[in-house]
Amino acid sequence: MNRSREGSPRGGERDDLSARGEELRNMFSRARAFTEELLRENERLRFRVAGLERELDQPGGKTSSSPSESVKELTERLHTLEKERDDLLARFRQVEAMNRSVAARYEEIEAQNNHLANLYVASYQLHATLNFAEVLDTVREILINLIGAEGFAIFWVDERGGRLRRELSQGMGTSVPEKVRPEDGPLKDAFQGQSYYADPLPERAGVDIAHPIACIPLKIGTRVIGLVALYRLLQQKDRFEPLDFELFTLLAGHAATALFSSKLYQRSEKKLSELQGFLDLLTAPSPQGT
Repeated sequence: MNRSREGSPRGGERDDLSARGEELRNMFSRARAFTEELLRENERLRFRVAGLERELDQPGGKTSSSPSESVKELTERLHTLEKERDDLLARFRQVEAMNRSVAARYEEIEAQNNHLANLYVASYQLHATLNFAEVLDTVREILINLIGAEGFAIFWVDERGGRLRRELSQGMGTSVPEKVRPEDGPLKDAFQGQSYYADPLPERAGVDIAHPIACIPLKIGTRVIGLVALYRLLQQKDRFEPLDFELFTLLAGHAATALFSSKLYQRSEKKLSELQGFLDLLTAPSPQGT
């Protein structure tokens, strides 16, 4: 080291010493920071080791799963998911069955509503007129369009002769006589007030007037005033439906009332016309000079 004559370092030497001192201070600072970083890392590792030791000390504690244990866990998880899937499928099938049941019930209720509407329309039409021929046409329309009858006849009871008089015949040609004496079979039972329905329907063969496939007495109270006898149904119909029996009940009561009322009205109109003609004849001025 170069020194001045008085024993103190010269200017250039002082600058060099200051630079070295600064460098040493920086080095010491970096060494201290590095040491502190090492201490923090050491502390973090010690905490990690302590944590792992605690996990190992716990019963059943695991720091990692072996491949076989992972497969086992995945298998158990897969079984759990499959069970949940089966439960969901079972619930889905249950809901689907409930939907089918509700849909069937809805169709049944809709059919019943249609039946009630048909019954209401039929009942209204029966009482909409006092013309006997129009009431007969209404009964004919009910038998054809609502019941599906192809061949049938409507008889009126002739109480004095104990016979049935034909009022209407449909699809029977000339096979239904004008007057029938009910001597046996369903025709006689209906004449006495008992309804008859064939179940199952017989094979389509020749028609026996005394043995219809259905025979409904038309009654006012307990009095039988007429009969509706069905001999054939339409080709596409092979049996009576529940609505048919409702319509038969309607015919037995409402059609009987409508037919009886219209016939009485027709007779009263005829008698009134005859009486009016007789009165006109009595009150007519006599010719002069007689």
